[in-house]
Amino acid sequence: MIKNNSLVTGLDIGSAKTAICAGGLDPEGRVEIYAAVMVKTRGIERGVISDPGEAAGCVEEALKKLEHKLSGTTRCRSLYGRKKAKINSVFLAIGGDHILGNNTKGVYTLSHRATQISRRDRHLAIESAKSLTTAIDREILHAIAQEFVVDGYKKIKDPLGVYGTRLGVRMHIVTAGLPFVTNMINSVNRAGLDVDGVVYSGFAGSMVMLTEHERHSGVIFLECGAGTINILFFNEGALQYTNVIPVGGDDITMRVAERFGVDFAQAEELKMQYKSLSSYLSVKSDWGEDKIIIKKDSARYESITRSELTSVIDEKLKDILSLIKKELELSGLISRANSGIIMSGGMAFMDGIIEKTEEMLGRSVTLGIMRGFISSMEGVGNAFYAGGIGVIMHALKEQKEAVLNIYPQQGILGRLATKVKNVYYEYF
Repeated sequence: MIKNNSLVTGLDIGSAKTAICAGGLDPEGRVEIYAAVMVKTRGIERGVISDPGEAAGCVEEALKKLEHKLSGTTRCRSLYGRKKAKINSVFLAIGGDHILGNNTKGVYTLSHRATQISRRDRHLAIESAKSLTTAIDREILHAIAQEFVVDGYKKIKDPLGVYGTRLGVRMHIVTAGLPFVTNMINSVNRAGLDVDGVVYSGFAGSMVMLTEHERHSGVIFLECGAGTINILFFNEGALQYTNVIPVGGDDITMRVAERFGVDFAQAEELKMQYKSLSSYLSVKSDWGEDKIIIKKDSARYESITRSELTSVIDEKLKDILSLIKKELELSGLISRANSGIIMSGGMAFMDGIIEKTEEMLGRSVTLGIMRGFISSMEGVGNAFYAGGIGVIMHALKEQKEAVLNIYPQQGILGRLATKVKNVYYEYF
């Protein structure tokens, strides 16, 4: 069990940034973030390990910076009884287009006569739903109960104590490719860390970006990262849909780099500031149109017009938004999103993208705001920390639900505890 004076560490390895955060519960039971750091990701492309050594080095770099930030603080002394912090394990957020989400159903027959539903009955109904999606090469990250059905009566959130003869459950199962999970865990292990549990990065981000009202009324969460775009839909308080598109902000950057013959770093700067480029980068042409000075190599500069840059970026952005629109139309989610669309991730900070997304999708789009935790650390509200903080919040929430005997959203986080509980259910 995670106690109020315990440290929980969340690691989110994205395609562009790797964030690692440390937190826990304050005396009032609120989630508090003690420290957070971010480094540039290496050895990972679109959520998949491309260079295990580089990936491990990236994690080790982030870990050392976090330990340094924690060391010497009052929090460090209260946690470790000494000035120097030492972190041994993390909860890990992973992404990539190997992530799949499926809705499934399970049924468990109690008896011919109405009996009171027990924890064991609820557990067996959930297990029957999970068994329908289990494959040897897949790892279940989340098994989320959307609703229970008792003898035909729907929309039951928790059937414990209800009388009935037949218990059904509707669930959303999020799975990951087992080889991808294994490779990611191995890289983290090489950095000297144990992995306490694995969480889908899109789900972790939603923990800090969505309100309970939005989750209940219907909301689309778009997490637009450098290599992938996570699409999640919540309604009636539960996750209903998960999809990952293997495109992201880096695709726009690469298009700019290819079109104008500049390196990736300069193309990224041009992309992020293309509607508000600082004056030192631009000059007025003879025709009155702004021209932007770009560096082709160490001794050569050229100028391009702002409209040329805008055209290249807008064309690629339109392609990406069209892919999102296609997925949302196929799933029929746009009309069900009563609370609109919440957008997060690095792409969400591009100038004008919120307005362009609204125009393309025909729904209200809002830039996500992090919430649900406290911190005295400056800069922790940076959206790039959302995944790392969300992992911490998810781990703490699962522990709380386990204490309250509410069946948690099981994944790797609780599998060992579940095996023990299964023995208890079997005999009690």
